[in-house]
This record gives sequence, C-alpha cells and structure tokens, in this order.
Amino acid sequence: MNARAAVAGVAAVLLLAGIAFAGLRGLADTEYYPARRAMAQWAAERRAPRESEWQAARAAVERAAALAPGNPLYVEELGRLLEMRAAQLDRAGPEARNLLEGARAQFRRAAELRPGSPYAWASLALVKFRLNELDFEFYGALDRAARFGPWEPAVQLTLADIGLGSWPWLAYPGRQIVLGAIERGLRRQKPELARIAAAHTTSPAFCADPLTRARPARELCSAG
Repeated sequence: MNARAAVAGVAAVLLLAGIAFAGLRGLADTEYYPARRAMAQWAAERRAPRESEWQAARAAVERAAALAPGNPLYVEELGRLLEMRAAQLDRAGPEARNLLEGARAQFRRAAELRPGSPYAWASLALVKFRLNELDFEFYGALDRAARFGPWEPAVQLTLADIGLGSWPWLAYPGRQIVLGAIERGLRRQKPELARIAAAHTTSPAFCADPLTRARPARELCSAG
C-alpha cells in the first residue's frame, strides 16, 4: 500500500468514526429532549414533579448518558434530578441521603468533564451542604463556582442559599465568598435573595454577624 492509499484509508476511518459519533450524539439528544422539556415545565409552574414524571425524566437522561457518557450536560442533569427528588423527601431519611450521594457523584463527574463550569461546582457545593459535608471539597467547589461564574444569576442564588443556610458553621473564607455573591446578586436579584433569606432559620445569625454589618450585603437584612 502506498502512502497516498494509507492516508486515504485513515481519512475514511476517521470519517466513519465521526459519523458514528454524530449519530450517537443525535440519539442521545433525542432521548434527552423530553426530560429537558419536562424540567422546564416544572420550573415554569414552580412545582415539584410527580413521582411518575420524575421517574420518566430520570430514565430519559440515563438513556442519553449511556449513549454519550462523556457529555457533561447529561451527567449534570442527572445529578440535578437526583437532588430535586431528594428535596421532596425527609432530609434525614436514608432515601434522601442515597439520592444526594448519587447527585454528589454526578456533579463530581460533571466538574471533571467541564472543570470551568460554575454550575457544576455550585451544584456540587449545594449537595455537599445538604449532606452536612462542609469539608475541603465543599470549600473548593464554593470557591470555583464564585470564580468561574461571579455574574451568573443562578450561581449567585445558589451560593446565597448555601451560605445563608450554613452561616453559623461556615468558615471565614466561605463567608467572604458568600458575601461577594450576595452583593453582586443584590444589584438585580434582591427579591429572589430576600425570598431565600426568609426560608432559612439561620438568616438572623447572618444579619447579626459583625462581618455582615460591615459589608453592603447588610442590605439583604432589611429586604422585604
């Protein structure tokens, strides 16, 4: 076989591999779209999914992830579904913990696949908080979420939710990260931040902290 034929053979193999990959990605997207539509509907209606709806969405995302295991979107969405279901259950119960541990594994994988994604890191930090795991990994995820997505509205709200809920136990570096996220969020998301603060019984500790009172984030304590 001459050099030209060898090059042509390699090009043909690469072309076929590309076609196969594109086909799998298309099939994966087809599986995923119903779950995406369902999740968007739940968000628009501001409601939790019924168990049958959740099971169908989970199965769809799992099929998509099986077809394209390297796609961080499917990994992250599966983690989000597991975390969503856990939030409907008794937080101290074994089923909720199993779901949160599954979500933690998915968000870890998503962060590995897409290390610059602030959403993956914020989601990992949130699940760690709900598992009462305020450890080195938690603070690393909190820091990366803030650094990679300082102006992402969803990230700001997630960091505020984590920080307000864990304030009495949050170390100083974590408090600084949360205060920064809240202060950026107050520019455009004050009502949403006030709603999050009202949902946490630990918010008075946040407002009473001298660190908070010395920062613009104190505005949240008078928000209504």
